[in-house]
Amino acid sequence: MSIKIKVLLTKPFNEIELKKGVFMKCIVLGSGRQGIACGEFLFKKNVDVTFVDLNSDNLNYLSQLGFKTIKDIIDSPEKVKKLSEGFDLIISALPAKLGKIAQVGAIISQKNIVDVSYSEDDPFELDQEAKKNNITIVPDAGVAPGLSNLFAGRIYKSFDRCEKIKILVGGMPEKNLPPLGYTVTWSPEDLISEYERVVKIRKNGKLKIVEPLTGKEDVKFKGFDKLEGFYTDGLRTLLKTLKDVKNLEEKTLRYKGHIEKIKLLKDLGYFKEELNGKKPRETTIEILKSIKYPDIKDVLLLRVVGEGKIKNKKKILTYEVVDRGDDKHSAMERTTGFSLGIFSYIVLTNKLKEGVIPPEIIGFDQNNFKQIISYLKEMNIKVKFKDENIGK
Repeated sequence: MSIKIKVLLTKPFNEIELKKGVFMKCIVLGSGRQGIACGEFLFKKNVDVTFVDLNSDNLNYLSQLGFKTIKDIIDSPEKVKKLSEGFDLIISALPAKLGKIAQVGAIISQKNIVDVSYSEDDPFELDQEAKKNNITIVPDAGVAPGLSNLFAGRIYKSFDRCEKIKILVGGMPEKNLPPLGYTVTWSPEDLISEYERVVKIRKNGKLKIVEPLTGKEDVKFKGFDKLEGFYTDGLRTLLKTLKDVKNLEEKTLRYKGHIEKIKLLKDLGYFKEELNGKKPRETTIEILKSIKYPDIKDVLLLRVVGEGKIKNKKKILTYEVVDRGDDKHSAMERTTGFSLGIFSYIVLTNKLKEGVIPPEIIGFDQNNFKQIISYLKEMNIKVKFKDENIGK
C-alpha cells in the first residue's frame, strides 16, 4: 500500500553546498510517514540520508525529493549489517515486529542506532551487547515514548528529590467527530494492542499492574477542555531509569466518551483474532483505517508533570506541547518523525555513552536537553515550561 506524503524540501542534495566537516551519512530503515519527517529534519542539517524500503512508490517519491534510496527487505540482522556499510548511523522506522532485528543488526555492524519502533521486549536486554561492541542504542525515540521520556528525565534531574511524574499524551482530530472522536494516525494494529496490554505503573514506591482503559480522569488543555485520560502501558524504560520516583504513571488522552466506546467494541469481541471461523480483529483494523476526516487536521497534546523538592521547597514542574498538523505533516508525524530526526542528530553530533540510552537519560544532560528544545523550535514545535511553588 503506497502513501502520498508532502514534504517541504527546498533543494535536492546535489544542489546544496554542504558545510565542510559536518557531512554525515545515515541510513533510514523504512519509508513511512515518521521516517520521511525524520529525513526532512536531517536534510535541513546537511546530513546525507538514504532510505531503505520495498515500497517502490514511496522510494520513487523520495528520489524526486533528492533523497537516496535502496529497494530491499529488512529480514535479518545480517541484512542490516550489509545495508549499513559506509554509514555513520542507523535509524529504524520499521514496524514493531522488526525493531529487534534492526537493533541486533546494529550491534553486529558496530553502528549506533536510533529506533522509533515499539517492541514488547525490554530495551535493556541488549545493553551489555551494545557496550561490548562500543555502540549506542537509543530506543523509543518518538513522541511518547520519546519526548515524554526526555521531559521526565529533565524534571527528575531538576529536583533534589522527585516524588511523582505523570505523563498525559494523546493525538486526536482538532474536533470531536463521530463515531469515536478519533482517527488513526499510526498503526491500527498497535493502537488495538495498546488498548489491550496490561499497564505497569508505580504507586507509593511499588510496581502495580493495572488494566488498560482504567484510571479515568477528566483533563483540560487550552482549547481542549473535554478530554479524558486513562492508563496505557507507556512508561517502559522509565520504570528502571527513575527507580527512586515513588509514583510514575502515563495516561492516554481522548475526547470524553471514547473509553466507553472502545470498551464496548472490546467486550463485543471486535478485538479478537478469531471468532467462530471469522477474524473480527482484521475487520476492525480495516474499519479504523477507513475513518478519515481529510479536511480536519489533527493535534498532539503532551504534558509531563513532576512533583518534588528543590532546596526544601515543594514544587511542580511541567513541560507541555500542543502541536497541530499543517499542510505537509500531521501533528503525529511532526512530533514523532521530527523527534526521531532530532534524537538521531544528537547521536551524530554528540558522544553519548555506550549501551542502551533511552531519551530520559539524554534529558539528564542539560546541554543536550537545551539543544533538543532549540531543534524542536526550529521545526515549529513549541515547548512550554512552568515552575510552581506549592508550599513547604
